[in-house]
Amino acid sequence: MNIDFEVVKFLNHLGSPWIDPATKLISSNLLLVVLWIAVTAGFLVYDKKNGRKIAAAAIVAFILHFLISEGFFKYLLPEFGLFRVRPYLAYPGDIIPLGTLNTDSSFPSSHMSSTLAILTVYVYYSRKFWPLALAFAVFMAFARIHNGMHYPSDVLDGAILGVLYGIAAIWLSSRKVGYEYLEKR
Repeated sequence: MNIDFEVVKFLNHLGSPWIDPATKLISSNLLLVVLWIAVTAGFLVYDKKNGRKIAAAAIVAFILHFLISEGFFKYLLPEFGLFRVRPYLAYPGDIIPLGTLNTDSSFPSSHMSSTLAILTVYVYYSRKFWPLALAFAVFMAFARIHNGMHYPSDVLDGAILGVLYGIAAIWLSSRKVGYEYLEKR
């Protein structure tokens, strides 16, 4: 028995009039880009103390995400045969796909790594938002599995990578290559 598959199958079949549309919405790349830009802009405008630090760290987090999760894991490793087929493709009779039908490698979840990267930055500088960030991350994890796009291990690994990107981004952006450079502008 493959526990990863069994969890995907169980969560994929939890349908309701609001679950499917909500999981498709939160998985929208356009929504995420607009949301992260809007929240980062909000920090820039309203957080006079940390706004620039947050923006610099968010940019670095996204760069790390795209270089490592997208570049290395999703595009370079598959060239060497290291590719994980998405659940809806691996089990077409058992998993009903929802949302954008990506066909790249299932491992790791890019949605989770980018989400946790940016949320790690936000929560580091504004700890009062941690309950909202946690709720968003949990729902994103549920959505990616429910939609048949990822296995739980893909989501967990994506989340771990995202937190590491966020931590690295906070550290890197506080160095001369990051925030101090922006501060001189």
